Order: sequence, then C-alpha cells, then structure tokens
Amino acid sequence: MTPKGRLESAASELSLAVEELATAAALLETSPRIALTRIYYAAFHATRARLFAEGLEPKTHAGVQHLFNVTFVRSGSYEPATSSFLARLQKYREEADYSTAYVVDPVTTRQELDATRAFVARIQSEIAPGAESR
Repeated sequence: MTPKGRLESAASELSLAVEELATAAALLETSPRIALTRIYYAAFHATRARLFAEGLEPKTHAGVQHLFNVTFVRSGSYEPATSSFLARLQKYREEADYSTAYVVDPVTTRQELDATRAFVARIQSEIAPGAESR
C-alpha cells in the first residue's frame, strides 16, 4: 500500500466510523439492540483506519483485533483495556445479531456509545494530516 493509499483507506474507514456513530446515536432510544451493532462497527472501522494508517491490511474481524493488539497494545501505545473493549463490543454485536433472547440494557448501550466516541476521536487525532504516526 502506498503512503497515499494508506491515508485514503484510513480516511474512508474513519468516515464509516463516524457514520456508524451517528446511526447508533439515532437508534439509541428506539432500538438499543441495533444501536449496539452500529457501535461495534464504528469501533471496527476506526480500528481498521488506525491499522491502514500504518500500512497494515487485516482481512477479517479477528485479524483487525489481532493486528491492533500486536501493533498498539503490546507496544504500550494503547492500554490493555482497549483489547477488552473491542472484544466486548464484538461479543455484544454477535449476541445482538444472532441471539433471539438477547436483552440489551439501554444504559450500557449509551455508555458503550460514549466510550466508542472517545475511541474514534483518539484515532482521528492520531491519523489526522500532520499527526505523527505511532
């Protein structure tokens, strides 16, 4: 991936993350289950953006988490709790999508939305034009 391609791919993923956050916020009151799935995808796209900015190209959802952990958590750039955060969102998304008996707590959904907003904002600041690569 060329440096220009890395930045374009990262920008595209960040755009998707922001769109997913807006969708999650709009759905929060009427459908917290669906909002929770959108929250996961916001974090997923932001994580891909961070990886693309480094020239890393994960192929799967598991690959996104693995590469993020190896590249950013193990190096100390991100706290170990970030790994748990991403895994928890993925678990919520899977339960919300596939379990008919899954009950979603709107308070938890709002907390995860707020945490994901902060995560996306951090990544935006790290890969903004002129920001140093970590």
